[in-house]
Amino acid sequence: MNTNSDWVKRAFLFKKQLAAKIPAEWKKLTPDIEASQNVIDAVALSGILSETELQILRLDAMGLIDAIALRKYTSFQATNAYAKAAAIAQNLTNCLVDWFHEEALERAAWLDKQLEQTGTVVGPLHGLPISLKDICGIAGHECTAGFLSFAGNKVPDADGTLVAILRDAGAVFIVKTAVPQAIMHLETDCFLGPCTNPYNRTLTPGGSSGGESALIAMKASAMGVGTDIGGSIRAPAAVTGIWGFKPTASRTPKYGNVSTMSGQEAIVGAYGPMGQSARDMNLFMKVVLAAEPWKIDPTQVAMPWRIEELTWRGGAATPTIGVMWDDGVVLPHLPISRALKYAVGKLRVAGFTVVEYKAYNAKEAWDIISQLYFTDGGERIKKYCADSGEPVMEMTEWIVKQNSRPRSSLEVFDLVSQRDEYRARYNKHFQAAGVDVVLCPAGYGPAQPLGTTKWWGYTSQWNLVDYPGGVFPTGLSVDPVMDSPVAREAFYSDLDRELWSEYDPKRLVDAPLSLQVIGARWEDEKVLAAMTQISEVVRA
Repeated sequence: MNTNSDWVKRAFLFKKQLAAKIPAEWKKLTPDIEASQNVIDAVALSGILSETELQILRLDAMGLIDAIALRKYTSFQATNAYAKAAAIAQNLTNCLVDWFHEEALERAAWLDKQLEQTGTVVGPLHGLPISLKDICGIAGHECTAGFLSFAGNKVPDADGTLVAILRDAGAVFIVKTAVPQAIMHLETDCFLGPCTNPYNRTLTPGGSSGGESALIAMKASAMGVGTDIGGSIRAPAAVTGIWGFKPTASRTPKYGNVSTMSGQEAIVGAYGPMGQSARDMNLFMKVVLAAEPWKIDPTQVAMPWRIEELTWRGGAATPTIGVMWDDGVVLPHLPISRALKYAVGKLRVAGFTVVEYKAYNAKEAWDIISQLYFTDGGERIKKYCADSGEPVMEMTEWIVKQNSRPRSSLEVFDLVSQRDEYRARYNKHFQAAGVDVVLCPAGYGPAQPLGTTKWWGYTSQWNLVDYPGGVFPTGLSVDPVMDSPVAREAFYSDLDRELWSEYDPKRLVDAPLSLQVIGARWEDEKVLAAMTQISEVVRA
């Protein structure tokens, strides 16, 4: 029988062992940096990295791959630079769950030797340092899923399919990143403690891929792998000002990874990229699908990457964009609405066709998907916590209680039927709108104070219909003056009223503002192409 003190001791030991892996000289920061609320520039200000190493970190993944292939930098140099940056990011945001610097350097040195001896790269990701979300299966390394009971008990003997594809393409894996308990928060907090947002450490970096988002935002990873079953790539990417892409669920492989919801097929999560640019998102998808993962993982659809084949409605040079201002359940807070108006204005000036897109039954979508997440009423999660003695966290309890209870097989069949019927109606709604993509918020607000993010609807609706979606940073951030609160008399819902009353821009200082681009199921290429064009205009 585990006691409260047992789990606390085990958690402390896990954190101590992780800290011991990181070189002490990379953790020495000035008091000013350690006391700062905004640490987004801490890597550059630390004095730990050389100017050459900082130049490496300024490149996106494609830029770094090209530089390594041209022998401007070595993979060894890049890996060491990112390891130093990751150490700083961990010190300031608590974003890591595993560290394997020596293993990464050995791999990087081997790749450099191959390039030197043969004159050719191993693959399209040759020498690229990549971070992995905790639940990605990589041989010999922890998968905790945010549960202390998993620590030491979920260590794969072999790479999962996705990790194996990336490794074969030349990737160098440097760290694994933190996740929330049960992988089901839009924040990142577990037995390791909360991960924080480098733009404002009183705020969340989102979740469940929040370790990835914090790390990448600090330029401490060239590219990361996240997962998304309710917004877990898009929400953290949005609140940390990076790029993220959730594919249609059956286009990227899942076999060999750890899941707290294995066997649950009603809502299937997707693995996708997080990184520094739109073109990096496209690179990831192109590399993964070029490996024909459907021949290894039978759950995948045999659909190559078709970026060259896409066309816009009417043969236009640019996509027809439907702008969805809100979801009809929770009105976006003022900074998000400002960012969306800013983007729409720039797109119209640039000649894009932008039309109004009406939200469709977002509350119904939440009612269905929140029941489908935990048809066991959360019993599996409770067991995993009981196995170690750790408590069920408040935000875990919150999501489990959203329409959740143990359901019979017949009840599950009925819910899946409701899902399918909703998908059919939504598809009709989308097609009737006559748009290529939808531009909309990625959440009701920017990064929220720790422990307060509650409405998933702006991301989870797209998981219910299994539409691909991407997130890009607008380049704007919260401005307490421009975004000062305004009074409202009418509200969509009690939750809308509650969240509006909690809004305080002074608490959200420096939080970046991002937007979401959504497309129809299986039209992943169109979403990324549209996001590329849209972001170039908005960020210009």
